[in-house]
Parts: sequence; C-alpha cells; structure tokens
Amino acid sequence: METIYRSVGLISGTSADGVDAVLLETDGETAPKVMETLIVPYPEPLRRRILALYEPGSDELDRLGILDRELGEFFADAMLKVCRKGGYAPDAVDVVGNHGQTVRHRPPKFSMQIGSSFEIASRCGVVTVGDFRMADMVRGGEGAPLVPLYHQVLFGGEGKATAVVNLGGIANVTALSADGRVMAGDTGPANTLMDHWAEQISDGRDSCDRNGAWATQGRVDDTALNWLLKHPYYDCPFPKSTGREVFGVTYLNEFLAAFPRMAVADRFRTLAQLTVETVASACEHLLPPGPQRVVLCGGGADNPVLVAGLQDRLARSQVISSGSLGVDTAFLEAEAFAWLAVRTLRGLTSSLPSTTGASLPAVLGSIHLPGSGYRVARIRA
Repeated sequence: METIYRSVGLISGTSADGVDAVLLETDGETAPKVMETLIVPYPEPLRRRILALYEPGSDELDRLGILDRELGEFFADAMLKVCRKGGYAPDAVDVVGNHGQTVRHRPPKFSMQIGSSFEIASRCGVVTVGDFRMADMVRGGEGAPLVPLYHQVLFGGEGKATAVVNLGGIANVTALSADGRVMAGDTGPANTLMDHWAEQISDGRDSCDRNGAWATQGRVDDTALNWLLKHPYYDCPFPKSTGREVFGVTYLNEFLAAFPRMAVADRFRTLAQLTVETVASACEHLLPPGPQRVVLCGGGADNPVLVAGLQDRLARSQVISSGSLGVDTAFLEAEAFAWLAVRTLRGLTSSLPSTTGASLPAVLGSIHLPGSGYRVARIRA
C-alpha cells in the first residue's frame, strides 16, 4: 500500500477573475487522480479592490491587511464548495495547497500573495500550506515559476523536447529537454495587456478579448510591435520572472500614447502578436532550434489567435492543448499547488534551481494547522 493524500489546490491568477479549485488524490511524486474541479468567480466589486491593490496607492497596508482576510474567507468557501461538489466532507481532505492571489511580485526581494492560509485552515479545519514562493527567494531564486516540476511529471519522460506554455496574465515556458533537463522562466505578457485594453474600451464591462474576437478583426502593426519588443525585459537571461508591476496599466498607457492613431482591433492583434513572438522566441532559445512539441495551458490556450499564431511561428513544432493529453487547461496550476502541498507535508523539495535561479532546491511553503485534533496522511489502497 502507498500513502495517498487527498488534497485541494486553490489559486487565482494575475487576471484576478476568481478562484480555481481542484480536489485530487496524489502521492506528491506521480501524476495525480483529479476528483473534482470548480471555478468560483470574484464578485466585480471584490475584483476591483484586488486590481486597485496591484498599483501603488494610499492606505496600501490597511487595504492589504483587510483584503488578505476577506480573500482567505473567499478561498475557504471555494475549498468547501469543491469538496461539496465532489461529494466529500472537508474532514476527508488531508491538506489544502493555497497559492493565493498575487498582488506584487518584486524578484529577487519578495513576492506577495494574499488570501490568508490561517483563515482557510481555521474555517475548513484542514492543514493548509501557503506562501509557496519565499523559500525559493531566500535562496536567491525568482520565486517563479514554481510549476515546472509538475510539468515534468505530467509531460516529460517521453524523449521529446517539449515546451509547456502557460498563457495566463503572464506567459511562462517550461522547457523539458529530451535528455531530462528542465529550464523555465516567464517570457513576458500573455493576456494581461490585452485584458487591460479590453477593460479600458468597455469601461470595465469586459475583462478580456474573449475568444480573440477583437484580435481576429485586426492586423499587426509592425512598427508598434517592434516598439513593444524593445522592452529590456526580453533581453534578460533565463531563468527570470515578471508580473503586472512591469507589464501593467502604466506600460499599456505608454504603448497607447506612442501609437495614438491605431484602431482598436489592431491594438488587440498587435498585442497578441507580442505574446506569440516572445513565447516562440523563448521556446527556440530554451530548446534550440525549437521544441518538437508545445503544450498550451492557461486561459490563452482558448484564444484562437494566440494558438494559430504560435503554430505558424513554430512551424516545425506540434502545438497542442494540455487538454488533448488529459489535463484541463484551466486547472493545471490549481492541480500543481495541490500536488506541491503534499510534497511539503512529505518534506520533499519542489523548486528547481534551473528554473528559478536559486542556489539550492527548497521545500516550498509554510504549514498552517487548524487547531487540535488535526490529522493527515491516511493510508489508502
């Protein structure tokens, strides 16, 4: 018999649309068995408060502290809902892996995620692992990306040079070489600039260019694209990470001001091509002359403009969705943090120096206990 843990993973990405929740069973070493998934959208007023915290402003500490507790309650409710949907009582779960909501990512100094793990542990009565990034950062790492080891378990070992591309707000690539080496890093914006532009033109009614509807109608402005590609981040060596602090509203407004006469659809199309070019360039750099296979996940995997652009740009690669390999594109990262939480309980390292730049691997996260009478790690056949 092997030790199998029942775990819930919780995460909200940089787009701050809501909480992705996954209930699964795993040993923390092999691919898990996913039992249930759920997306719990943020109410718009709550989302607005999160987005406001992304930018410097007044009363930041007060707003941060209050929102940390509120999001802890929201994440706890998401945990209880995914358990209920899957037909499990909370006390049937061994651990919660709580990534939280990133509000500031400032490598190499710190990375701030809110959504109190103390609140989750207390409300759900389950051991909760949170604050995954700091253990890597104190060892000199970027604290991101943290999912490459999970990517390797899911998609490695087939002797194919594979690039796993997460197209969230920020894009990141995990390069799995045919000989087993793993490299990774953030490539730059995936959807975040397009999301900001969608919000601006709709007065906040739309949070994204759904299904690439605007971008499909536009054309690439080569002059504007070359301007975007001159951002110094793209010349930084791997491993590296970034966030909305760099590619956020301020940067979008600089782009809008530099090219004031561009049509709305052309802006979407040009920003989409920026994602295509920077992701493709990273794939070629990390797996020269290019990967045999590109596995897409995250919200951008449903954007036909991004998918077609990457297939065109990486013509020698097979570009597929993680869904075609049995891994839901929307829930891969929530799965990962459920899996990583089990590794934390087992004392197993989860960060890879080759993907974050840290001096040593680290056991990620801090463990929050719900109180007396807790238990984990029941043996299941």
